[in-house]
Amino acid sequence: MMSDDPQNDLKPEMRQLGGAMSFFLKRAMTSYSVETCARAFILTLAKFVPSIHLIGYLWQPARPANQRIRFRFKDGQVEQEPEPGPPTEVVQREASTESEDGLTLVLHPSLKSLQNDPAERKALEARGCRAAVEIQFAYYSKPILRVVLGLSNAKSLPNLEAQDFLLVFCRCCLVSLNGAYLAEVDEREGRREKPELKERFHLTLQWFHSLVRHLNIGIAEIQNGQPTEAEDALQRALIVAGICLAEMLALMGKTQPETTRGPASNSKSPIP
Repeated sequence: MMSDDPQNDLKPEMRQLGGAMSFFLKRAMTSYSVETCARAFILTLAKFVPSIHLIGYLWQPARPANQRIRFRFKDGQVEQEPEPGPPTEVVQREASTESEDGLTLVLHPSLKSLQNDPAERKALEARGCRAAVEIQFAYYSKPILRVVLGLSNAKSLPNLEAQDFLLVFCRCCLVSLNGAYLAEVDEREGRREKPELKERFHLTLQWFHSLVRHLNIGIAEIQNGQPTEAEDALQRALIVAGICLAEMLALMGKTQPETTRGPASNSKSPIP
């Protein structure tokens, strides 16, 4: 296990991925939502990737684009408060609507390259940060979560093995975030059907078959020497996997007897 000393360099290893995902899922699935997934991601990141200062921003599906929730990690807990986003941030997001990459991970050897929010950069500098790792999650052009890890200097930036860990871990978390995001959007816009239990099982199975189909397409494209098409198939598989996860969690809530849904059982129906 890694030391809890926040001054340590970032040295997570790929062998820790299983422990990180177990830690994340145990907290994300208590009540499956975008906010719960975001809090679970921050808690996991703080545990496995020590930093001087960690801040995050969440954009919920039901809120206007210029409003967000600010997260702070303090004394082992995630604190949050709503706040308006800076005007420059809205302009930058509108200017990047053509991007369909759901994950962006940027290493900042200097805080000068953090352009989103001058107040954020000043806050990091006040905490003694001179470098940072920036992680952004989105569903196509719609932002979901942005997290910044403040580091003491450029030498504390993650090495190649730690970068591999972060990329794979974030890709795994993106599946949960996208699934929760899509479920909330569909529910709020009245597109989420409420079929009978057996029909929901059939629907979940259809999503699972769709996931397998996209993976098979990716394998075929790789065999045909088409890496771009294979990557596109995998991107689609990630989105479908998120939806499939949301459906399975909804089924878990529907199949539990009423007597086991109370607080004592630590089981909740995540999606109405």
